[in-house]
Amino acid sequence: MQNKEQIESTVRMLALAAAQIEATMLESGDSVSALSESFAAIAEKFHHLDGHEESTVISLDKADFQSLRAKINEAITAMQFYDRMTQRLHHINEGLTATSELLESPDEHPKSNWEELQNAIKNRYTMESERKMFEEIIAGASLSEALTSFREASINPINTNDTEDDIELF
Repeated sequence: MQNKEQIESTVRMLALAAAQIEATMLESGDSVSALSESFAAIAEKFHHLDGHEESTVISLDKADFQSLRAKINEAITAMQFYDRMTQRLHHINEGLTATSELLESPDEHPKSNWEELQNAIKNRYTMESERKMFEEIIAGASLSEALTSFREASINPINTNDTEDDIELF
């Protein structure tokens, strides 16, 4: 592989890692905010209930119960960001490690080695958003373009029934 192609491949792999880190930070910030708001609302409900004397029977009307249950569900959903974040960071680490190993190898870094590396990285991804970002960066999109595309997909999902990136807690 020519030196210029090697540098371009390295730059694309580093841009991919940077885009994935930025996307992870964007998603985790939104989730932490939602989690904080949910827990604040739950705490407020319990504070109101705690104000009663011990001998008082406390009852929740259906609307309060449903509101409390909704806030708990929102909190659980918001906590799922942690699993996504660790998955993404693990994939970023694997990609950077493999890129480093390829650069340190004594051969001349033929183009086929870079293609194998890129295919291996892409095949590790479990989330559609990761695969899409990978494809954009490898195709030559800039970091800014890939992040704009990620943000737009997060705000306006094409298929609202697509739950491939959703994570369930057991």
